[in-house]
Amino acid sequence: MKKNIGLIAFSASAIVALAGCGGPKPLLIWVGTESEAFYVQAMTEYAAAWETANGEKFPHEIRVVGTDATAAAKFVQDPEAGADILQIPHDNLGKLTAGSSVIAPITDQTLLDSIYGNSPTSFHEVIKAKVGTTEYTFGVPIIAQSLVLYYNKSLVTPTQAQTWEGLLEAARNASSGSNQKQAMMLVGDDGYNNSFLLLGMDAATKQSSLRLYENKDINDNFARGDDTVARLKWGQRFFTDPNGGARPSSSGWQIALKDELVLSTISGAWHGNAIRTALGNNFGVAKLPRFTITSQDAYGSVAAGTVMQSGTFADTKMLVMKKNSPKAEFLQDILSYLSSPEIQERSFTEADNLPAYKNAVTEFEAMKDNELASRQIDMFEFGRPQPFGADALFNFYFYSKGAPALLMEILINQDVTQDGTGDFSTNAQILEQLQKIENVWITGRP
Repeated sequence: MKKNIGLIAFSASAIVALAGCGGPKPLLIWVGTESEAFYVQAMTEYAAAWETANGEKFPHEIRVVGTDATAAAKFVQDPEAGADILQIPHDNLGKLTAGSSVIAPITDQTLLDSIYGNSPTSFHEVIKAKVGTTEYTFGVPIIAQSLVLYYNKSLVTPTQAQTWEGLLEAARNASSGSNQKQAMMLVGDDGYNNSFLLLGMDAATKQSSLRLYENKDINDNFARGDDTVARLKWGQRFFTDPNGGARPSSSGWQIALKDELVLSTISGAWHGNAIRTALGNNFGVAKLPRFTITSQDAYGSVAAGTVMQSGTFADTKMLVMKKNSPKAEFLQDILSYLSSPEIQERSFTEADNLPAYKNAVTEFEAMKDNELASRQIDMFEFGRPQPFGADALFNFYFYSKGAPALLMEILINQDVTQDGTGDFSTNAQILEQLQKIENVWITGRP
C-alpha cells in the first residue's frame, strides 16, 4: 500500500532531483513566480519522503513552474496543457468553475477537515463555488494578503502614520515654497489599489453599510449608505488638497517615494522589496490609517467626529487541482502537504509568503518580530475577502467595466474649478454617481 506524505507527520532532509519513472508528461504545479524556488525545494523533499515511505521513486516527474495572476485565465484557455495543481487568487475561482468546471472539488475528508480547521473563517466561503445547483470546496488556502501603509520614517512619525490627518500634517511640514509634498500616492487607481475608502468602516463598531455581491448574489450590492457618502466626501477633500492624496504619476510611485515627492503609499507585501529599495533605511510600515469625519463630511446618520478606519480586501491565494488529471490519485495528498502549517511556516520564512494558517501569529516564531507580517495580520480585522469567486462576472463587472473610474471622479471632484466646485460637489451628485457604480456592479453598465 502506498503511503501518503501530506496526510502524515512529515520530516525529510534529503534533497533529490524531481524525477521519477512515469510517462513523458510531468505532474505540473503552477505557483507564483516569487515563490517558485521555495516550492521546487518543498516538492523535492516531498518526492524524497515519498520514496523513503514507499521504497520506490515517486511515479511521476514533478515540475514546479512560476506563473502570475493570469494563471486561471491561461488554464481555462487550454486545461489539457494546464497544471495538475495551480495557485490562484481566490477571486479567480469563478473563471475555473463556470459551466461544467475545469477543476476538481476536494473530496478527501482529512484534507477538508484541515482546510476548515486551520484557515481563517473569513476564507471559508470564498474557497467554495457552485457547479449546477451543488456547492463544492475547490480551494486550499496557502497564502494570505492584505493592504498596508508604507511610509517614509524620516518625514513621518509612527504617531502621524496612524491617521491620514497625521500624514497630511507631515506632508505640510515637509513642504516649502514650490516644493510641495503629498501625503500619499496610490499604486493604482483601480478598484483594488484604491479601495481603502470604499471598504472603510466605523473604527469603533467595525460596521459598514457597503454590500458587495452578498450571499454570492449579483443583485445584492449597495454603495449609497450614509457612511459611504461621508467617507467619500472626506476622501474628496483629501485628494483635492495640494498636500493630500495623489494618483499614480507618469514617472511611477516608486520614483515619487524615492525622491520624497510623496510620504507614503498603499500596497501589499508583493511591493515590499521595491519600497524598501526606494526608502532604504527610512522604510516604515503601518496599518492603513484612520481618519475623522468633519462637519464638511458629515452626512445623514454619520455625525462629525466619527472616526473611520480605512479598509482592505483581505484575501487568500489558494491551490486548486485539474479535473480529470491522470495524476489525480496523488494530488490531494500534495495539497495537504503544501497547505500544512509546517510548509506554510517555511514559505513565510523562506519566501515571505504570509500564511493562511489561522494560528500563525501565535505559533510561528518568525512572525513575532516581523513588522510587515504583523501589520498585514492587523488589517484582517478591518478587511473582507474579495467576493468575486462565485461567478466570473462579479470580478469583471467590479474591476473592468468602469466602476473604479467613476469612484475616482468623485474623489478628485471631476472638472473642479478654482472656486472648488466640480461635478461632485453636492450630496445629490455623489449619490447619483454611487447609483451608477452599483449599476455597473450588477449589470456591467452605469
